Amino acid sequence: MKPLISIIVPVYNVESYLERCIESLINQTYSHLEIILVNDGSTDNSGDICTSFANRDSRISVYHIENGGSSIARNYGLTKSTGDYIGFVDSDDWIRNDMFQKLLDFSIKNNLKVVECSSVESKGILNIELTNKDIEGIIEEKETTLQRVLKNKRFAVWRRIYKIDVVKNRFFKEHILHQDVYYTMDILNSIDKLGFIDEPLYIYNVENINSVIRSKYSIKKLKSIGAAEYVVLETEGYSKKIQYYAKQYLFQFLTSHYNHLHLNSWLDEDYKHRNSIRLLLRKYHSFHCFNFFVFMIVLLPTSFYRYFLIINLKRIQLQNKINLKLKDV
Repeated sequence: MKPLISIIVPVYNVESYLERCIESLINQTYSHLEIILVNDGSTDNSGDICTSFANRDSRISVYHIENGGSSIARNYGLTKSTGDYIGFVDSDDWIRNDMFQKLLDFSIKNNLKVVECSSVESKGILNIELTNKDIEGIIEEKETTLQRVLKNKRFAVWRRIYKIDVVKNRFFKEHILHQDVYYTMDILNSIDKLGFIDEPLYIYNVENINSVIRSKYSIKKLKSIGAAEYVVLETEGYSKKIQYYAKQYLFQFLTSHYNHLHLNSWLDEDYKHRNSIRLLLRKYHSFHCFNFFVFMIVLLPTSFYRYFLIINLKRIQLQNKINLKLKDV
C-alpha cells in the first residue's frame, strides 16, 4: 500500500489565494493524499471555497471551527489526520506539483522520519516560473541541520514532511506567534538525522497583508518573544557553534522588537517592554557572542537609543540612494 500523506491547511480570510493553494494540492503528482482544510472562522468566502472543493474531490475534508488562530486550526487538523506522513501548507501559499512526491521518495529510500525542501518567495496571486532542477537530496546529521536552520531561520513547518511517529501527540502551542519555532525545535531535538532537498518546492506568499506575522507592529506581537529564548535554552547542550547561532537568532529577534517599539513608542510609553527586552539581551550578550546592535542597546539608556536608531536608519536610506545612483551610472 502506498503511504497516505495528510496535508493540514489552516484557512482564514484568504479568498484571493485559496483556490491557487488547493489546486496545487489536488494536482500533486503523488495522489494518495488526505487534504484537511480547517476553516478557522473566516468571515469572507474562504469557507464556501473549501466546501466547493470538497464536493469535487473526495480526498478533501473540510472542518469549520470558531476563530482561534492557526495553531488551534493546525492542532484540530492533527486530531483529524489518519496519514502515515503529515505535511503542512499555509492557505495563502502554494506548492510545486511534485513537492510531496520528492519528499516522500527521499524519506522512503533513506528511511528518514523528516525531509525538508527549500522555498521561494512570491508576491501577488500570479504564479511564478519554477524550473525543475531535479536536485539530489542529502542526509544531514542533527548538528548540521541545527546550524543551517538557526543560521537561515528555517523554522517554518510547511517546508517538511513528517513521519507520523514523529508528530503523534505533538501539538502546537496555542495563542502565541512564531509557533513554528517551538514545534521545529522540538522535532529536531527528537531525531538524529534529516533529509534535505535544496530545491524550492514551496512558494511562500509575502504579499498577504492579513497575515499576523506580516501585519503592522502591535503589542500582540510581543507574545512571540519567548520563542527566541526557547531556541537558546533548547540548544544549551550542543556545540559552541550551534549555541552561537542560537544566540544570534535571539539577538536579531529581540533587536527587531526593540526597534519597532522605539518607532511606535506610544505602544510602550513607560518603557516597560523595552526595559524587559534590554534585560534579556544583557543576560545573553557577551564578548564571546558579540552583536553590535545588542551592544548599543545594552550600552545606551533606553530613552537615548531612539536617536541612535533614527540616525542609523537615515544612514541606511542614504546608502541605498547612493547605491541606486551608482547602479544607474
